[in-house]
This record gives sequence, C-alpha cells and structure tokens, in this order.
Amino acid sequence: MIKIISTTIISLFLASVSLAQQTLPAGAVIRVINCSINDGYTFEEVRDRARALEQDENAPSVITMRRPIYTTAEFQQNWDMQLVAYYPSYAELMRRRVARGNQGGRLPISCGEAVVNRAVNVHQGEGNPGDQTTMLTRYCNVAEGATRANVFNRIKEIAESYAREGSDVLTQMYMPGLGGPLDNQWDFVIAQVGSYSEQVMERLDMGREGFRATAGIGSNSPISSCTRPSLWSSANIHRGSQ
Repeated sequence: MIKIISTTIISLFLASVSLAQQTLPAGAVIRVINCSINDGYTFEEVRDRARALEQDENAPSVITMRRPIYTTAEFQQNWDMQLVAYYPSYAELMRRRVARGNQGGRLPISCGEAVVNRAVNVHQGEGNPGDQTTMLTRYCNVAEGATRANVFNRIKEIAESYAREGSDVLTQMYMPGLGGPLDNQWDFVIAQVGSYSEQVMERLDMGREGFRATAGIGSNSPISSCTRPSLWSSANIHRGSQ
C-alpha cells in the first residue's frame, strides 16, 4: 500500500511538472510601430524630444525606440526606426490608450500601422538593461510536432547554457497578438538584449568559435527554424512603475 501511494504521489508530481513545462508565462504585450523620421531631424533629436514629453498614469509601462544597425534592406528602405510600447496586459493597453486619446503629432515622425505582440521573458539575464541597449532578433517558426511551450523550454535551456559560459543577456519571445498580416510568415521572434553592444557581439563570436549551446540538451531533433539575426540599437524613452 505504501508503495502504491508513493507511486501515485510521484506520478502526480511528474504530471504537474509536465503541465508547468507546457504553459508559457503570461508575459506582457507590446505595441510596435514602424516609423520614418521627418526631413531635417536626426534620430538623436527625436529621441531627446520623446524623453522630454510629459507622461501620465496612462502612459505605457515602458517606451523604447529601436534603430536598425543590420536589418533587412526592405525595412531600412522604408523606415528609420521602431517605436515600442510595453503594457502589462491587453486590457491595460486598451484602457490606457482610450484614456489618453489621440496624441499624435508630438514628434517629427511619420508611422505605419501598429501591431501588438505578446512578450514573454525566457531568461532574465545579468542586471537590468539601461538607457541604451543592443538587441538581436530572429524570426522563427515552430517545427511540425512541436509547440511554442517546447520551444520556450529549449530557448531557456540554451540561454542558461550561454550564461554558464559568461554570456548572460536578457532573452525574450515575441508572439503575434493583434494586427499585422492575416497570413503571418512567422510563429515567434527570439530577442536577445545586452546592456552594451559587446555583449551581443561576443555571443555571436562564441558560435563562430565553436561553442554549441545545445550540446547535451534534450533531443537533437530541431523544434524550430529561424532566420539570420538582425541587429538593433534601442534607446529607453520612458520607464514607469508598472
């Protein structure tokens, strides 16, 4: 009887662990919009004007501006930057944006249509990113037979493998939320954010020099496929209390 009870408890524990591994964190939501800088202005001027704007309790929790360094030719031919706003939930995004009303025209930029993505922290990384960060992004698709939760767990293991070797950066997953093309060509984006540019470039060099973060991790079968990384410089504009 004791053996049967023990076996039952172990089975229930393993089942709960398995369930936890199949559930992604709720995360936040981010509103992303591509923008062009009006003639006669520089990115630095737009950034400084944005930082000087008064923000109230209905402002996004975090606002950043991303400037492309190495991205697709298509992006750089059409846009100069991305304006990114973080909210704790879809409900808060709607409530705050309705409360603020239309505040367009406060910056010398022209923007396209906004999309909203779900943002999940996979690995927190070392320290908190400051006012200026460097970011790698990859567009990815989940392999047949795998799930986003499987991918989340694999990315987390890989990030921890890098961290043990001294490359410890914030790692996130972005997933489609609202807006954007009806026939989306990607399932998720991997973002790796370093407090300074050397962090993300050193990570690329680790792979070039032979480091394999997946060695010894689970199955060797691929569970996702990704494009080549794009490199961005991000400037913090506003950081609220929530």
